[in-house]
Amino acid sequence: MLGSLECKSALKELVQGATHLVHLAGCVRGNSRGAFLRTNTEATKRLVEVCSEMPNPPKLLLISSLAAREPQLSHYALSKHLAEACLSDQISGLSWTIFRPPAVYGPGDTEMKPLFKLASKGVFLTPWNLNHRLSLIHVKDLVDAIAAWIESTPPSGKTFELSDPRLEAYDWHQLLQILSRHYKRSVLPLRVPKTLLLLVASLNLGLSILTHRPAMLSPGKVREFLHPDWKADPAPIINALNWQPQVSLSLGLTGLDDEGV
Repeated sequence: MLGSLECKSALKELVQGATHLVHLAGCVRGNSRGAFLRTNTEATKRLVEVCSEMPNPPKLLLISSLAAREPQLSHYALSKHLAEACLSDQISGLSWTIFRPPAVYGPGDTEMKPLFKLASKGVFLTPWNLNHRLSLIHVKDLVDAIAAWIESTPPSGKTFELSDPRLEAYDWHQLLQILSRHYKRSVLPLRVPKTLLLLVASLNLGLSILTHRPAMLSPGKVREFLHPDWKADPAPIINALNWQPQVSLSLGLTGLDDEGV
């Protein structure tokens, strides 16, 4: 069917008769705070309103982001944080769950793939401090977690963080070691000073505004990239659902090789 996240009548038709609703639509590129809020926050609020008005509303799963933990970093992080509040603040009795995945990669990915392609050439973009920690998740593990949510009856009102099988997350030293083993060559850190990254990001954002094209590299994205702690805690979701992450980074990279990375 044709529709829009801005059209309540289309949303009502879309969710009619559903028992479970997975809200995956989101904006990861934008030139302004308003662009992110329109898609990530206001659309979520509209969807919650539609579901709350139904006599038998579906169970709702919002795919948010680990970035929602740090709304001060970027317009994207703020929009995801406020989208979560659309669920946690509502008092209609709607049954809901929030997933916060970290950086997602896998077949068809266009955001992480350029970084892995750079690694195959022997360098990888890193923050200056290689002790910063981050979690990752392959798209298959994320999809399996969604399926596990649909097939189970988790308690309503819970927010879960996800990760790949490396539950303790990675530091950048470890990432470089894994990439070096995978590509069978030394992968060296490409450390760009914060001031230079922010300058390039600001110029890119200005260019995107002039060309009316959404920017991926922006000052907010740089602040996210340089944040020292993107370690997820997946223990609660592993305990609550019949789900266990299976795809290690080494295995996930092999799948990307099949796509020609």
